[in-house]
Amino acid sequence: MTEDEIQRMLRGLPNKKDSRFIFRLGDKVRIKSGPFTAFIGKVEGINQTKSLLKVMVNIFGRSQPVQLRFLDVEKISAS
Repeated sequence: MTEDEIQRMLRGLPNKKDSRFIFRLGDKVRIKSGPFTAFIGKVEGINQTKSLLKVMVNIFGRSQPVQLRFLDVEKISAS
């Protein structure tokens, strides 16, 4: 792989310092895509290396953990 090809691939990845992808435990988020679109949940776990969140979502009256990518949610408030 050439250096140019590597740089083009890296440009497609989310920038970890991008403020849109800074989450903290307790943040409320709205799910933007997938089967839980429009659900609101609370961030209970963060995996920065894989850009994943564990979000607790109320489904049928019970709180359930859902694993989501940073790109699949938007922050609506801090804890």
